[in-house]
Amino acid sequence: MNRSKTMVWTWLVLLLAAPLAGAEPEPEVLVELSRDRVYQGESVLYRVTLNHVENPSPPELAGFDDFEVTPAGERSLDSRQVFIINGRRTETIRRGRAYDYQLTPRKAGLLQIPAPIARIGGQVLRGRQLSLEVIAPEDQDVVRLEITSDRPSVYPMQPFTVTLTIFVKELPGAASQQEPVAVQRTPPAVTIPWGNDESLPDGLEPTVGWRQWLGPLQSGRAGFSINNLQRDSVFSLFEERSLLAFRPEPKRVQRLDPSGNQVGYWQYRFERTFVGKRAGRYRFGPVSLKGTFATGLGSGGELAGEGIYAVAQAIDVDVRDVPEAGRPASYIGAVGRFRLEAELTPKQAKVGDPLTLTLTLIGQGTLEAAVAPDLANLPEIADRFRVYEATEETRNNGRRFTYSLRPEQDGIEEFPSVPVAYFDVEAERFVTLRTDPIPIRVTRAEHLSEQQIVSTPRNGSGASRELDVRREGIYVVNVADPAAVHDQSIRPGCWLLGLGGLAGLYAVVAVIIVQARRLRGDKALLRRRNAAAKARRRMREALHGRAGGPMRHQADRMQAALVRLVADVADAPEAGLTAKDACRLLDDFGVEKDLVARADSFLQTCDAVQYGASPASGDDFGREAETLLETLINALKAKRLFR
Repeated sequence: MNRSKTMVWTWLVLLLAAPLAGAEPEPEVLVELSRDRVYQGESVLYRVTLNHVENPSPPELAGFDDFEVTPAGERSLDSRQVFIINGRRTETIRRGRAYDYQLTPRKAGLLQIPAPIARIGGQVLRGRQLSLEVIAPEDQDVVRLEITSDRPSVYPMQPFTVTLTIFVKELPGAASQQEPVAVQRTPPAVTIPWGNDESLPDGLEPTVGWRQWLGPLQSGRAGFSINNLQRDSVFSLFEERSLLAFRPEPKRVQRLDPSGNQVGYWQYRFERTFVGKRAGRYRFGPVSLKGTFATGLGSGGELAGEGIYAVAQAIDVDVRDVPEAGRPASYIGAVGRFRLEAELTPKQAKVGDPLTLTLTLIGQGTLEAAVAPDLANLPEIADRFRVYEATEETRNNGRRFTYSLRPEQDGIEEFPSVPVAYFDVEAERFVTLRTDPIPIRVTRAEHLSEQQIVSTPRNGSGASRELDVRREGIYVVNVADPAAVHDQSIRPGCWLLGLGGLAGLYAVVAVIIVQARRLRGDKALLRRRNAAAKARRRMREALHGRAGGPMRHQADRMQAALVRLVADVADAPEAGLTAKDACRLLDDFGVEKDLVARADSFLQTCDAVQYGASPASGDDFGREAETLLETLINALKAKRLFR
């Protein structure tokens, strides 16, 4: 009896525990910090994981005033880890989404990282509050860092240059003539936030990619390590080292030390130029430097080193919006420097005939916000032409507006001038361009009178039949010739033969129409099929055709041929597709990494040639472009992306 009771209680416990064991884990917010102690100017990785949550939204980070917060990506989690420590088994299950952020402290001290907030199904969850110790750099005069900008504020698309200047105190004693970074075994490590293109904020673009910026500064021995670039990075063309060293041409200068004495320093300047495509405030920095520098002499006269940590405080550059005052009515939102072209076809027309007007704005600047000029607001055009809504298209460094027009009166001898205004960032003023009047001849539309509508004479005789004009149509009256009466008896054989021929013709035409509709409907398929031929034609034009001109123009067209090949295969819009986007698409297609890197390097070189940052031999450069194009076409065909 006792045994039976025991079994009953055991089963009851198991039955009650079963639902608990199978219960879904409760949602939770986990927070992690890569380090809990950093120097001022350094960044730390902060991860927020929404665990046991399906389809979560990013967490809210409120109260992070002591930090610059930069999103660093997110990813889904589905992992299970088991740890056995001292015989104790611990299991960690993570199913949800992790959100990474880069935190850069704005000040030194023990800073509190507020708890993140997540809203899940109407429930508010909070993570843990963490602490981060931020160590201020010590006062020293061995290394000084400064960040400056040649312009504190600019307009959109107006270039400005940010400069990091590193001052290194000259070596003591007899070694004072030697360059201080040349005696170091390991280059000092410098972290430059704006040195990485991927971390630049939206709306800010460098004039050249970071490889073209740092490439000419690469040094065999002496220099600085930048952003921990190593030998397995994209700088494979340089000599293999654990850390790559970069060294601007140094200059010897005199500066005051904390005691007010003139002291000799070696000055190194890292300059990089940007354009802000949108209005806003952009922060540069802080920059940190870590390294060992010779600060004294040992007992034997040898140099003695000291670990140095230095920080340059961040600066802000304001990109101002175009001023409201003085905006002309013809301002279309373009910012930069441009020229205006116009074309009208045909040059002769009748009243009501369709015309096509094309306005093209070409130059350097931003055209993202440019809208088509409103011709309906120009009385000299609206009074004589019916204007239909324009289409807009951006191509490379130009924007094209295409209008359909119909003249509404005859006697027009020229199409009026069209004003288009843009904002010149260099002169800081609005500039109005005007197209030249275009000669045109518009005549009256022809109308047939009743007397002009006659029948055809028969048998060469000059007599024509009378015509009656009625609402229902035109009827021939007074038919007296028996020859006009035909045999109207039905012939079944002829009818069946005709119907059979029509049925066969209908079947052929139907097949053609279905195939044409399928091809026309699948525009992506058409683009892919024509991608290789179009790319080859563009490359020929860039090298041998109407491109010609300076090398930078050919580089622009060669780059366009390669980028547009990828756009056609991916059915992506050509407008706005950058070299970086094209390489990302190649990677998505599964193209070999080495080939993607080769394409990326060539496209970046094209950028450098266009900006004058890199010379290129026309023949060798052209052969390289043709070879790369054919290699890409074959690689894409191998992936069965087109035939």
